Amino acid sequence: MLEVLAGVPTVVYGFFAALTVGPAFREFFNGIGAQLVGGPLDGLGQYLMLVQNQMALVAGGVMGIMLIPFVSSLSDDIINAVPQSLRDGSYAMGATKSETVKRVLLPAALPGVAGAMLLAMSRAIGETMIVTMAAGLAARLTLNPLDTVTTVTVQIVTLLTGDQEFDSPKTLAAFGLGLTLFLVTLALNIVAQRIVQTYRQQYD
Repeated sequence: MLEVLAGVPTVVYGFFAALTVGPAFREFFNGIGAQLVGGPLDGLGQYLMLVQNQMALVAGGVMGIMLIPFVSSLSDDIINAVPQSLRDGSYAMGATKSETVKRVLLPAALPGVAGAMLLAMSRAIGETMIVTMAAGLAARLTLNPLDTVTTVTVQIVTLLTGDQEFDSPKTLAAFGLGLTLFLVTLALNIVAQRIVQTYRQQYD
């Protein structure tokens, strides 16, 4: 199942988010809002009644499903790279299977798993299709997961749509956003590599 999910294009995840997850979330929050209207939390109820299909929560949830195969495959390779001799030595010392996993296997594989998580985060930052279909195009800076938002990549596509002069403000803004996205992604990859190199244990 994970291998099948890894081969699904991101546009399919976007359609799934827009046609299935978004309406389900909207009905859920609208139902909660309908129960709160008229009570002490009337303001919150009125707000939840206005929640639409497109929101940051939908995009984040579907993007998390998209990244599961990426993180799990890397983590599986990292855990399998831990030598069998460490497991056998733990069992020989009288440790149970759960103790071996918690005190031997996970500490040895944790740096690689952390690096895989950061690499997945850098991939999520550059995602376009899912955010466009599930989170909307509203360029706002907010921490509310129920608001419509957008990403840097979507803004780049919007600014570069159509014929644009190279020195026009829209083109220069798009190049500035692209440079910012590159620097953020590069920083995440450098941090991931440093974590792996610092805490990785060398096995003979």
